[in-house]
Amino acid sequence: MNSKKRGHRSGALVFRSTVIIIILLCMAFLLIPFQVLTIVGEGGEESAHIRASEFSLKWKHSVEKEEWEEFFVLKDTEIFLTDTRFKTFGAGVPSDVGTDTFIKDGWVYMTGIHRSIGRSFYFRTGKTTEHRITVDGQSVKLKANSSYHITVDRLKLFQALLLKIRVI
Repeated sequence: MNSKKRGHRSGALVFRSTVIIIILLCMAFLLIPFQVLTIVGEGGEESAHIRASEFSLKWKHSVEKEEWEEFFVLKDTEIFLTDTRFKTFGAGVPSDVGTDTFIKDGWVYMTGIHRSIGRSFYFRTGKTTEHRITVDGQSVKLKANSSYHITVDRLKLFQALLLKIRVI
């Protein structure tokens, strides 16, 4: 009988120790910082993208009526413009941005730009520009004639999850 009690006690001790270790690991995991991209529209609409690594903005040029797209990458708390593509050159468009400019499938590409934007920027959609934002492969149409603010931050996982829940 005594050996059964000892076995029961040691099993309970192992169980409690395992539970404590799991709780501590979960708490530590929630404190790990993650990169979070937030997009806030002037109408209050907001989206949060945990661990986003890149995004692009695509629109129809208001004068030329041709599509333009700019590509961005996120590194820590900084946004970098890396590439752009467009259908036609217009007044004021430089021809020597980045490390390479070429034409492919009717698009003019400028690659290797690597220009720091900072940790946030604002932009405004036009009445007929049909702006779209694509974050890690998922594309969303933006409201016409609206201002947007894009920010990248490092948030602890629990903060990021709270933000994500708030914007759902």
